[in-house]
Amino acid sequence: MENLFRVVSGAELAAAVGLGMLPRCPSDERSNCVHLNFRSDVEAVASLYFSPEEAPVALEIRRPDIEEGLAFAPPTEAKPFRQATLARPNILLSWVVAVHPLDVVQCNGVAAFRFAAGA
Repeated sequence: MENLFRVVSGAELAAAVGLGMLPRCPSDERSNCVHLNFRSDVEAVASLYFSPEEAPVALEIRRPDIEEGLAFAPPTEAKPFRQATLARPNILLSWVVAVHPLDVVQCNGVAAFRFAAGA
């Protein structure tokens, strides 16, 4: 069973540490669920929705902790990656098994993100 991921900014992670949970983002609120990703889609998601100044990281979430309430959607034109959604109010930090740094790389003159070496 593959763990899932949540990409967050460095500031969001710092705030979550004080709360013990990761609050929903505006997109989560609109959909009334928490959006998650497969590892293979993390780099695309980070590159689409984050800037280098936000210093995004990928939180790896232990899948057995969240299995109840998971749903999956195929890629769409608007979201060209598989989307996992979780019908829960937020992500508890106790479910996070690793925080993976994302390196900024240039791709055709545009900043993009990649898992740091060894991640």
